[in-house]
Amino acid sequence: MDCNPLSQFSVQLFEFFAKPVNGKAAGGAVRPSRLRRCGEILRYNNEDLAEQGDFSLASISRYWLNFASKQGCALRRNADFLLPGEEQRQELIEQSKEWIFPLAEITVLRKERYALHFQRRPIITHVLKSVLTLAGDYGRPLKTVQSPTMWVQLRTDGRATTDGEQELRDYRLEQLYKIMLRLVDYSGWRLVEQEDRQASTLCVIVESQKCCQRPPNDHVCLVSGPVLEPVKKTATAMSVKDYLELRSTHMRLMAMHRSGIRPAGVDNIDSLMKRLGEAAVIVDLFEVRHATAAIVVRNGVGSSKGASYVLYNSARLETLMRTFASMVNAGVYEPLPPLGEIDLSILEDDMDWHLIYGYLLAFPELLESVLDNLQQGQCSVHLLIRYLDNLASAFSRYYRHKKVLVQKRDQLMPIVYARMYLIMAVRQVLNTALSLLGIEPVDFV
Repeated sequence: MDCNPLSQFSVQLFEFFAKPVNGKAAGGAVRPSRLRRCGEILRYNNEDLAEQGDFSLASISRYWLNFASKQGCALRRNADFLLPGEEQRQELIEQSKEWIFPLAEITVLRKERYALHFQRRPIITHVLKSVLTLAGDYGRPLKTVQSPTMWVQLRTDGRATTDGEQELRDYRLEQLYKIMLRLVDYSGWRLVEQEDRQASTLCVIVESQKCCQRPPNDHVCLVSGPVLEPVKKTATAMSVKDYLELRSTHMRLMAMHRSGIRPAGVDNIDSLMKRLGEAAVIVDLFEVRHATAAIVVRNGVGSSKGASYVLYNSARLETLMRTFASMVNAGVYEPLPPLGEIDLSILEDDMDWHLIYGYLLAFPELLESVLDNLQQGQCSVHLLIRYLDNLASAFSRYYRHKKVLVQKRDQLMPIVYARMYLIMAVRQVLNTALSLLGIEPVDFV
């Protein structure tokens, strides 16, 4: 099965409306995930799903015709609107029963758009089973000898501050290279060594400035931008060591203010705060596009909720897992039944659905989008950080409104078990996303 099920659904939806010209296949030109990024044609949502639909599509045929013609296709029906009446909308719903994810409802948002809702149970089952079975490989395509190849090289000047410490700009460059390697390893590309390059190999040079004014023909330049001071917007003279210490101090102060992070023992606190500081630096450097200037954080408050917020919610997930395990060991709860025995209808509630559909199902699509414009010299690491920030926010709302571990009552245990499987899936995806950035999750709250 396609590791990106939204791409597979997009193909099925496109083929419902379009057909190859003269009966000839489009030669693989259609990349279904591109439908998500075609503006007016198709939009997958992750907010306000009840009102806006799980996704919406353009009703005006000419938008689809323009896209279809570029793929060597034509629309199946010659009409001004794709789904002009209830009969056509029901036909789509009926046809979707044969697809990877069937539709439940189609409504008219406004004259030019339709809102479409999925049947929730098939997606919930697919997502939980896929995430918990594949674990750290969820969203990772299978590689074969036919997979495209890539060679990645780091080009650095190795500058140092006056006291001999590494400069922040070089640290950002080095981290971009490492993140790039992890992302490529997780993608459908095969990493090769320099001596194993072929004519079709994509060569990527990670550097602090473009090697030439015109785009080179033999490689792609991936530029890591400067690191600036917040007020004067001049290059910072702060070393990596000093900035890590500063951000670790910020993390300690925020943890004390929140009264949330409480390590198991005093011996762990320095190590924990060091990890938090390292995570904060990664977020500071990559929450903006990698070629854009990053701004050092002097006052402890970044432009986003940042690493502290994400890892605080990571710790919440770990605490829920530990608490459930301790209650099982104490005989309060029975062990978690197999997933196949869980009543997943419990997770069809809007808040559960928001996590599952808006974030867990969308994770493979996110990973594809991060490398979408690589051949134009862009690796969208900032999208991964934004995803983590938004996932943490969504889980935080869920945590505040949903009681996961309740008193043991027979009628409540199906709810506990279903929500624990969701917690396990959120934890897995969050940890995978963090690992791609080189960030360790936090264990304690």
